[in-house]
Amino acid sequence: MNTTNTTTIQQLTNGQGVNVLCAVTGAQVVYDDNANKITLVFKKQAGPRGAKLTHLQIAYNAGTDLYDVTAYKLNKKTFEMPTVKELVGCYGDQLNEVCEGITNLCLRF
Repeated sequence: MNTTNTTTIQQLTNGQGVNVLCAVTGAQVVYDDNANKITLVFKKQAGPRGAKLTHLQIAYNAGTDLYDVTAYKLNKKTFEMPTVKELVGCYGDQLNEVCEGITNLCLRF
């Protein structure tokens, strides 16, 4: 795991770490060091009614020093993953509030 993904987790949980994130949300965290992104894979659908999601991807854009947040919903019959919501250009201090708003889950204690 590279330092960019560690920084993303720290921003998302306000310094509490990946173990707290997994315990609070029940999600698995998938790292992609080559693309500087992490993906939260939820066991059950999360999010508000009408905008349910199963995957939340957070990518760090080093050129602009901003984060891109994308929410997907897995269709178990066709295995397609349409985009539910996409936000481009989030600051690090906004990351927690944005992700909490998309998932309707509390990501910190």
